[in-house]
Amino acid sequence: MEEKPDFFDFAAKVGLTKHLGGLVATEELIELCHIGGSKYVLDVGCGAGVTPSYIAKRCGSKVVGVDISEGMIDRSREKAKREGVADRTEFRVADAQDLPFEDDLFDAVITESVTSFPENKQRAVNEYVRVTKPGGYVGLNE
Repeated sequence: MEEKPDFFDFAAKVGLTKHLGGLVATEELIELCHIGGSKYVLDVGCGAGVTPSYIAKRCGSKVVGVDISEGMIDRSREKAKREGVADRTEFRVADAQDLPFEDDLFDAVITESVTSFPENKQRAVNEYVRVTKPGGYVGLNE
């Protein structure tokens, strides 16, 4: 039986990305998580790549974006290329509940309107913490 497309398939197709507070909220996460030039940042649920491209461009940070939707990852790569930050961004398909990264890797892990979706929210948050360096930051905008 073929799976029916869902909202996230539609959002990927049209490049829709939304989170509460918009760019102002993203700026707050950047400030609260001390994201700057030499930081290595993970954006979980990166959607169409708006936030990773913005952080790479504004802060000069290296940013990895993950999303459960392959369509969103394709959109993210296109966005990074258009914004001229493909050299500072990387995108992968991944589930927030099982991140494909080693422990203690990122200076900051952020999510924007993502953690309410995984079936096991605590497992997702545990994954954010696991891949964050000691002394690093986890920032959630839900």
